[in-house]
Amino acid sequence: MKRFNDKAVIITGADSDIGRSTALRFAKEGANCILVGMNHDILEYIYADLPQDNTWINTGNHLTVTCDVNDPAQIAGLIEHVLEKYQRIDVMVNIDTEIGIHQSVVPELVKTKGNIVNVTTLTDIPSGWDIDAYRAEKNNFTNVIRKLALENAAKGVRINAVAAGLVTTDNSPNPFSIHCPLGKTATPADVTAAIMFLASDDALMVTGVNLPVDGGISATSGEPDI
Repeated sequence: MKRFNDKAVIITGADSDIGRSTALRFAKEGANCILVGMNHDILEYIYADLPQDNTWINTGNHLTVTCDVNDPAQIAGLIEHVLEKYQRIDVMVNIDTEIGIHQSVVPELVKTKGNIVNVTTLTDIPSGWDIDAYRAEKNNFTNVIRKLALENAAKGVRINAVAAGLVTTDNSPNPFSIHCPLGKTATPADVTAAIMFLASDDALMVTGVNLPVDGGISATSGEPDI
């Protein structure tokens, strides 16, 4: 069953390991993927691996856009480009990118009763890093997501997040994994699985959630009771 058949899904930060994994999953489930990032070559590399719907008359049902999502003018151009090709926006996935783009996309998501999934990760661990700093950053972001979700709930737009901690492609010991009850860090595929759930109709009654995919750190002391 293709949960995202013919839906237009924008993925910012697509030129990353999580972006590639997420784009492949969405495409396999029928979505039209709009890959957004700063590295044109990587975006084209990912695009080449996406399954295409050969029944389409045009040149393909996916799209790559080299764009700085911190630039309002480029965001406006991105949205215009997407609407010109697909006439709709159903889902936006923001991977380690600024969430200011929400204001520009929400009006289109209102029309489709769509949703946003924000993804935060530790791209690297600085020398002064500690677990308490991670918890504090995660809690602050949770509050932001809750506020945005409540502001847009009446419009029918769901806004959630995934807190992935440190994401690696192997299980080598690192300063993050030693704090994880599961004893390992998340992989891009682990994060993608959480994104797919929150973006799908399986989560129609879920909004304002920052879902941790961090090996159980969020279940340890230091996390607020909900």
